[in-house]
Amino acid sequence: MAVNNSHRKNQLITYLFNYAYDHDIGYIFFESAPNNPSLSFKNEREICINMNWHHHSPEVPFTIAHEIGHIMDGRPNLKQYNCCLDYGGLDDEERDADIYGLHSSNLMQSLKE
Repeated sequence: MAVNNSHRKNQLITYLFNYAYDHDIGYIFFESAPNNPSLSFKNEREICINMNWHHHSPEVPFTIAHEIGHIMDGRPNLKQYNCCLDYGGLDDEERDADIYGLHSSNLMQSLKE
């Protein structure tokens, strides 16, 4: 039986945007080609979420948490100008943002249980 988790997903998205706001991280929604990823601008403390991403609906909370992870990791902004050249590769910065995103999602899940 399929379970409708849209309410939980919306709660998680709200939590993540409140977290971003509390940590002085701005966010922008944009529409671009489905293969253009969301991104973050560390120096500006801003994340940009592509609302037309081809896997967008199921990945929204993780994408937001992942982009927040880029801001919160404290590393210098080395990938800013070549962010898309390496897209799809799993370098340390992307892996760490994935881990941050997973931890953020798990934290919200544990708060609801």
